[in-house]
Order: sequence, then structure tokens, then C-alpha cells
Amino acid sequence: MDSTPDASDSAAAGKPSLKQRFKTLIAESGAIVLWVYFGIFGLVLICTATALKMGVKLDGVAGAAGIWGAAYLFTKLTQPLRIAATLAITPAIAATLRRFRKPAPAPDLATAEPSSGGAPSATGRQSQQ
Repeated sequence: MDSTPDASDSAAAGKPSLKQRFKTLIAESGAIVLWVYFGIFGLVLICTATALKMGVKLDGVAGAAGIWGAAYLFTKLTQPLRIAATLAITPAIAATLRRFRKPAPAPDLATAEPSSGGAPSATGRQSQQ
């Protein structure tokens, strides 16, 4: 028998998989999680490209691919760390954004016109009885 745990074992143990946690976070935080994830992606990509331009030397295939190719490769290699960082900081960012969001105005029932139930006439006024 194989001793490696599969997805059903981790779900049975009570700890959801990384993919399930990410989907739950998307459902709770909406588009904020995507902004955070792609923001971290862009930050890592730009910082890596800047470091390469400033003189960090890469040997092998990454060094021959050019600055942006090597920066993209490094960014892809850090994907598990970026996902973990997204899962860690998105709830705090979402809570902060919700705190500053203006509440939706409540409908004012006192100024709302009551419905008379009559159909409007061809002139746009309600029919008089």
C-alpha cells in the first residue's frame, strides 16, 4: 500500500487542502483575494527584475533567458510562497477595506410614493377614478 496521503485523507483529518482554502477565501473576500495575489505576483516580478539589473548574476538557463525571462521563472518558482502569503494577508486587507467602505444608504420609506395600483395612462399620468 502507498503511504502518501491523498486529498480525501486531508479532508477527513479536518484540514482543508490549499486549493479548498483558496476557494473559500475567494468566496469570502471576493475580488480582493485576486488583487492581493496579482499584486504580490507583480511585486515579486518587478523586484526580481530590478535585482537582476542591479547585478545579481544567475548561472545556467535562467541567466541565458534574459532579465525578464529569469524574473518570470523565479516568480513562478515562488508561487507556493505567494499563495501562502495571499492566504495569510487577504483577511486582514479585506477587513481593513470593509472598515473604510461607506455603508449603503438605506431607502427612505417616508419620502417614497405609495403605489395606487392604477396603471399609467398614455399621457404618463395615473388614471383618475
